[in-house]
Amino acid sequence: MKKRAVAILLAVVIILCVAGVGVKAYLTFPEYEMTESIAFAQSLGRGWNLGNTLEACEKHSTEKAGLESETTWGNPYTTKELIAFVKECGFDSIRIPVTWAQHLGDAPDYTIDKAWLDRVNQVVDWALEGDLKVIINVHHDDAFWLITDNANKEKTELILNKLWSQLCLRFKDYDERLVFDLMNEPRVEGAEGEWQGTEEWRQVVNELNLSALNTIRSSGGNNATRFVMIPTYAASGLPENIEALQLPDDDRVIVSVHYYFGTAHQSEFPDAEKKWGISQKLDLYKTFRLMHDLYIANGYGVCKSEFGYTDRENMENLAYNTKFYVELAEKAGFSCLVWDNGESFGIIDRNNLTVLYPEYLEAIVEE
Repeated sequence: MKKRAVAILLAVVIILCVAGVGVKAYLTFPEYEMTESIAFAQSLGRGWNLGNTLEACEKHSTEKAGLESETTWGNPYTTKELIAFVKECGFDSIRIPVTWAQHLGDAPDYTIDKAWLDRVNQVVDWALEGDLKVIINVHHDDAFWLITDNANKEKTELILNKLWSQLCLRFKDYDERLVFDLMNEPRVEGAEGEWQGTEEWRQVVNELNLSALNTIRSSGGNNATRFVMIPTYAASGLPENIEALQLPDDDRVIVSVHYYFGTAHQSEFPDAEKKWGISQKLDLYKTFRLMHDLYIANGYGVCKSEFGYTDRENMENLAYNTKFYVELAEKAGFSCLVWDNGESFGIIDRNNLTVLYPEYLEAIVEE
């Protein structure tokens, strides 16, 4: 019945657009109950990712790394001044991707190197002091031990829970402004169908989500009620992965999905070669509507914890498309965090604390 209603709505929108009526006003979402999960997810607002920094690593290496790994991919060490500038730019939240693999001790304890944990803690503190909500995660560990198939599930689950147990202990007294994002893009890295997934791999992600969530909830302190983000398989916005996510019976869970719609990340054309027309807008709406109907309608908040664009040659189009994306996401009830890797997806010059592309920034943060 819902699919039929959406199809009828899309047909009406196409007719109105042909008649010269703007599309956005007619892309509507059903009313929903404002739960704690939805309200908090929305309070993350328009956020920023500290990309290619604390998650930088030498993928597949068996070597341990020190604090210098933060600069491995070319970005400078994070400073308190940078975090303050992120807030000054108009962002409401910051996601701090972290790769832990090269900073873990050996089995059976998998102890996090204290200096590394202290460094992550320092950046978290700067962000909280700077009036930003903060998200920390488990990022590129899929290139090391986080493998979401049945053959590797037991070891993956063991290390994942050892890791979150230590993070829970470190941050147990932090208030709800600190959010735990269980896994970045959990998948079977390098396998055929890596990003699409299989029924088996999707189910393993569901089981890992529940296991890590239970570890967090039983760890004491404020973790019993902390907001926790769970991903779809590969944090993917593909319909089969959206539909496969199993939602736990927990009213402080938020769904994390990465959706680089209309980008060279997902297609062969430049991000902003042209402004989106009716077709692109309706495609985006259909995916957002599916997430709304499966997650928001059932009381779960949604965070588009990564999106972004690399095209810097067509800035007017880029700003137009980005603004449409963010505003439609908010209309659906989601929050959005832009990916900034300091390079192709960059917005902020981290060395000089300036905005590289003001029009792009404005499209993201301006109401």
